Amino acid sequence: MTPEGQPAYGWYTSFLKGFVQPHMSLFNVMVSWGELLVGLGLFFGTLATAAAFFGMVMNFAYLFAGTVSVDPLFIIIEIFILVAGFNASKIGLDRWIIPWLRDHVSFLKRSVE
Repeated sequence: MTPEGQPAYGWYTSFLKGFVQPHMSLFNVMVSWGELLVGLGLFFGTLATAAAFFGMVMNFAYLFAGTVSVDPLFIIIEIFILVAGFNASKIGLDRWIIPWLRDHVSFLKRSVE
């Protein structure tokens, strides 16, 4: 909020009022499950790159809504996880999950040239 009481991002407020508010029950479920899955993904190192990306999306949503707490610090940490990429997955469960996904999901298979 600005000192005049106006939202910092008017376009985002319009998005919240026009799209999110009419579908509030859906977004309540999506945010709760999203926070849980991102937290578990980062804690256990399961799909850590995807979890960091979606955590960053949620953090930006909170920042656009006008809340500022530890979100900027979390975004910096998430950038480091994204830059680390699959090297971040050498410690957690991704060590086993990523090779399994590459073997069993057709569009993730590496092409042999």
